[in-house]
Amino acid sequence: MNVQSILDRLQAGQRTRIVAFGSSNTERRIHGLHWFDWLDLGIVQTYGRVHHCINAGLGGDTTRGLLQRFDQDVALYQPHVVFVTIGGNDANPQSGIDGNEYHRNLLELVEQIRALGATVVLQTYYSADIERMEPAHGDAFLRFMDIVRAVAAQTGAALIDHHRRWEPLRIYRVDEYRVLMIDPLHVNPLGNMLIGLDLLRAFRVRLEEAQQRHCAEGLRYQHMLDDLASSASPQQGQT
Repeated sequence: MNVQSILDRLQAGQRTRIVAFGSSNTERRIHGLHWFDWLDLGIVQTYGRVHHCINAGLGGDTTRGLLQRFDQDVALYQPHVVFVTIGGNDANPQSGIDGNEYHRNLLELVEQIRALGATVVLQTYYSADIERMEPAHGDAFLRFMDIVRAVAAQTGAALIDHHRRWEPLRIYRVDEYRVLMIDPLHVNPLGNMLIGLDLLRAFRVRLEEAQQRHCAEGLRYQHMLDDLASSASPQQGQT
């Protein structure tokens, strides 16, 4: 993932507005720090308050909804960076959104964000507990995460592939994986911490030592994902 343009702004002390745009995976909806809060904390503890983080998540939303509220919830802030994390609700057969529309909508979101002069960061979800989902929803979810990857490759947008990173944990250590989840599609505070720690790594920022001590369990999971990734065959983590 190419984040150099973002890093250059932060390192130069240029005020940077960062928007997180998505559904309930993005909305701050439970106690504890959210993954976006962890990124905010890491940036401020590395560079100082050179940025503003704006959470524009809305539970239950789809790519259709993101396009409808784009002007009010993204363009209004004239962001420099926009994270887009969407698809779990689109993949629900009841949404009426098929893979072709999802693909088109993601392309339109990338185009609109770039028209603002902002950097797009597409994210897949973490792994969903597809064994505990309706089969049609679970199957579509996996296809839609592949579409996120395809759009990133097609457009050159930055991609953070949480799903690929989490899949070996879900497949080979499902009990450990479920410790991170509230339900099949939502992480708990520890899951948010793990996502946040991976984002800190991607953006090359660090927490202060006291904060790192607080993150001992999250760091244990991060090391577990590292170990699983290093030992996995090319086929592992793919479903």
